[in-house]
Amino acid sequence: MNPSPEQVERGAGALIPFAQEWNLPLNPEDLHELAYAVLVHHDSDASWDEIGAAVRAQIADARRRHEMLDTRRREHPAAE
Repeated sequence: MNPSPEQVERGAGALIPFAQEWNLPLNPEDLHELAYAVLVHHDSDASWDEIGAAVRAQIADARRRHEMLDTRRREHPAAE
């Protein structure tokens, strides 16, 4: 399953109360990644190991994207 952006957004929204109630230091991008993983794998025929490997790859990809954005922000700060 490839969830739509709206499904991911709604899934992330459903996770906000958990993050708040449990004082989890998660930003909106983290919640979107969690929601995406759940939606992609909720009805999967993959093994637990395959799901774990796919989610770890997703996490690594998200980390690379965040690092690239941080680098760009440092190299090209917005005018204040």
